[in-house]
Amino acid sequence: MSSAKTEAERLARVRLNAVACMRTDWLLRLIEMYGGAAEAAEKGASELVADGGLSPETAENFVSALSAFDPYAELESARRAGVRVLTADDEDFPELLRRIYDPPLALYVKGGPAAEAVPVGVVGTRKPTAYGARSSARLARELSAAGVTVVSGLARGVDTLSHEAAVKSGGTTWAVLGSGLNFIYPRENRKLSENITGSGGAVFSEFPMNSGPRPANFPRRNRIISGLSYAVVVVEGDFRSGSLITARAALEQGREVLAMPGPADSEMSRGPNMLIKNGAAVAEGAADVLAALPAEAISALKPSGLPRGTGKGPAAGLRGLSPDARAAYGAVSGAESGLDMDALVRVLGWPVQRAAAAVFELESEAFLTQRAGRYVPTV
Repeated sequence: MSSAKTEAERLARVRLNAVACMRTDWLLRLIEMYGGAAEAAEKGASELVADGGLSPETAENFVSALSAFDPYAELESARRAGVRVLTADDEDFPELLRRIYDPPLALYVKGGPAAEAVPVGVVGTRKPTAYGARSSARLARELSAAGVTVVSGLARGVDTLSHEAAVKSGGTTWAVLGSGLNFIYPRENRKLSENITGSGGAVFSEFPMNSGPRPANFPRRNRIISGLSYAVVVVEGDFRSGSLITARAALEQGREVLAMPGPADSEMSRGPNMLIKNGAAVAEGAADVLAALPAEAISALKPSGLPRGTGKGPAAGLRGLSPDARAAYGAVSGAESGLDMDALVRVLGWPVQRAAAAVFELESEAFLTQRAGRYVPTV
């Protein structure tokens, strides 16, 4: 494909992506039917009705929206904001997201998402209980310590707490918005979005730069959270929670779904507990999440915030260790003052012998040491 045709195709995808009246899967169908985005973007309303099966009203709205949108101005707005606009043809388009049924035609990215990242979604209610707030922050810390990138939606509640915990613990996190990147929502999380990109993470959106947070955007946003992730963990949420939409999207995309169990009398635990009843894996901590990841993800883990040194100690990273050792390190690193053996066994949910073997491996490789009866990361 010539460079001119490639650029025309890219511009057409940016235009088509901006049409709010059409679902992404329908747009992808039109692109396939007409042989390219550039061809689909030039069709008139009558052709779209006859060939594409659109209603006359939808076809008219589609053509009108395309005519009104200037892709050159859009790309210039993104450039000024330090945002890259990727399409599925770009090498740095996230590979996991590329594989889903309906990947976004255009993905707006601010920050530097690493291609070798191991992303896991952590989602939940905007109104967490004290248990949910504590649990989501702990899980994000543990996952970050194990080298996992925490993916969430920058919403109030569990999303915000998960992003904040990942940043504060020295990990990386990705936020996916239901608005354009010139319109951070909620507004109070603008600083958090800057902290995310400033600490090596990234902020994503499929919506044009100046798009506001329309209600219809958030289910679309949720499929990107799961699409970017190897697995999704639901911390808290009732039956109407958007986090359950994310869980359904994850299942449709072939991702592992986990849920954090909660009190039976808590309304906010109804969603996760229902997921567990229906076959979702239990996620009491990072160890459960790591155990659910595919081998390709485990082999790519690069723990953040590890001590620096020489030889076979922490500088060698955790990649050469067993999955059990990596899980145990994540659990210990996620605790503010370390863990004794009894606490480690409870967090991991393992027999004492299994936890002791993992600790022995970590001590042998100088990742852990014991202080006042507690295991803590080597400094």
